[in-house]
Amino acid sequence: MSRYALSRKEEEGIVAQCRSDAIRQCEPVVAAFTTCAEGRTISVSWACRSQFKEMQKCMSPLMSEDRIDAAKRKWFQEAAQAKPPPSS
Repeated sequence: MSRYALSRKEEEGIVAQCRSDAIRQCEPVVAAFTTCAEGRTISVSWACRSQFKEMQKCMSPLMSEDRIDAAKRKWFQEAAQAKPPPSS
């Protein structure tokens, strides 16, 4: 029996992994935004706007639906390879 859908937990795990990969790949701009936002509350909206836009510009392509769908397909392929063949 093959599976065609992910459980909510599996899907959330894949999205979380994609997010952490994006953060890792965009580390310099994420760090710049984090540094700017440190110690701020409301003022972060205008004081760190350019850093936020740069972070979004870097991360958005890495978090696109196409990328997440590709990660899901990869998950299914890896799960199919790890699954032992059915015994007769």
